This record gives sequence, C-alpha cells and structure tokens, in this order.
Amino acid sequence: MGQNVRGRHIRTEMDNDHMSGRRHRFSHRLGIGLVGIMLIGAIAGMTTANAQMAMDKKGKDAAGGMKEMPMGHGEMKFYMAPRTKASARFQRTIGHYGVPADLALRDQHGDAIDLAAELAKPGPVVLQFIFTSCATICPVLSASISQAQDDLLKLAPDVRLISVSIDPTYDTPERLAAYARRYHAGSNWRFVTGTPGDVRKVIGGFDALLRSNNKMYHRPYNYLRGPDPQGSWTRLEGLIPKRILLDEFAKVIAGNGKTAPQAAVEESRAGEG
Repeated sequence: MGQNVRGRHIRTEMDNDHMSGRRHRFSHRLGIGLVGIMLIGAIAGMTTANAQMAMDKKGKDAAGGMKEMPMGHGEMKFYMAPRTKASARFQRTIGHYGVPADLALRDQHGDAIDLAAELAKPGPVVLQFIFTSCATICPVLSASISQAQDDLLKLAPDVRLISVSIDPTYDTPERLAAYARRYHAGSNWRFVTGTPGDVRKVIGGFDALLRSNNKMYHRPYNYLRGPDPQGSWTRLEGLIPKRILLDEFAKVIAGNGKTAPQAAVEESRAGEG
C-alpha cells in the first residue's frame, strides 16, 4: 500500500517534470515563432515602405496638376504638382490692343484706376494677367517681373508695370496688396481688379479671352509697349525667364521691335535664361 502511494508520488513527480519540459519546449518554440513573425513583419514593412516611396516618386514625377493615389481603406493621398518653371521657348506676336474708357477698376491700394487713360499716357508698359490663388503659371509670370523690375527701371525709369487679376470676385484690393508684398512690388507696379464684367472687357481688349471662361485655362502672356502710346504691343506667350523679358523690353523701348497694322507671329527660341 505504501509502495503504491510512493509510486504514485514518484509518477506524479515524473509527470510534473514531463509537463514542465513540454511547457519549456512549447515556450521556446513560441518564442522562436514570435521572433520569426516579427522578422517577417519588419521585412514586409520595409518592402511596403520602399514600394510606397516609389509610388510617391512616381506620383510626384507624373503629376500635371493635383495628383491623388489610393492609400487603402478609402483614404486618398494628395500630391501637389511640381513647380512650373520658366522656359526660353516663347511666341512673339505684334499687334494693337486697348480697353474701353470708364471701367470700374481699382488697384491694390483700393484706388480707382482708369486703365484706358493710364495706357494713353506716354511711357513704356509691361502688362500681364494673373490671379492670386493660381499655383501654376502665375507665380512664374509674377516672379519674372519681380526679378526684372530693378533692371526694367534702369532701362526705362518711367516704365509702368500692370498685373490684371482675372479672378476679380476673389481678388480684392486687400488680397492683391498681400500678393504685391509677396513679390516685392515697387511703387510703379499696380495690381488691378474690378467688376467681373469690366475685367472681361480688359481681357477681351488684349485678346486674352479665357477658354470656356475658366481662369485655369488662361495663357502665359506678357505684353510690352514702348514709349509711344499709339505704338504696337509685343505679346510674348510663354513662361519666359527674366533675361528674355529684359531683352525683349530693351528691343521695344529702343524702337527695334516690329510695328504692324495687323498681328504678325514669329517663333523665338533663345538660350535658357
């Protein structure tokens, strides 16, 4: 009887040792398994990150506007378009432009401006169309004048710079003033807004009509005129750098630019500025 009890105790101890060994082996295997899972997860995470970086680069490189790519679970990630750059390729058009009198226009200071009377004054003029919320071609157009304004003044101290907003509903004088400060506009650079109807007349007077009346489709125009208010205008279509703007302006004020009763078009491909 005692032997049987002792035997049971011995068996129980042996069973306990056996179970302890099994638990130890299980824990060891479980630990190895967890480490393996963690390693696999890390590798997968690195692969996913690399793939995402590649997608990011592809998305940024290919973007022609705002780019969006699915990120899973219905989320969208947005990429801003690459910054538009100046180019030496442009088209030059010679023609005559003008605007009606008595348009209700104001500048960035809130002062009324009679654009027809302003353009009837002698002296060179550089004019362009922009809008302050534009994130593509307008910053390039404005930057070219901003960078060139000191040199333009050296070439012609009486030059007047005019930027007309094509989004007059949004572009209040206050917003135009902030935009002018952003581009370090001098006292001879006026930013113009007005009623939508009157601004459309200015756009039409310079043959810069918007496709489908959509401000996003406006063309990158710079208009240059020499000292004679009756003279022709040189219209440069393209995102030209500072150097080309100065070269073309110098030709205009020197009277070396062409004059023609009707528009003539020629291509110009100068070196990079």
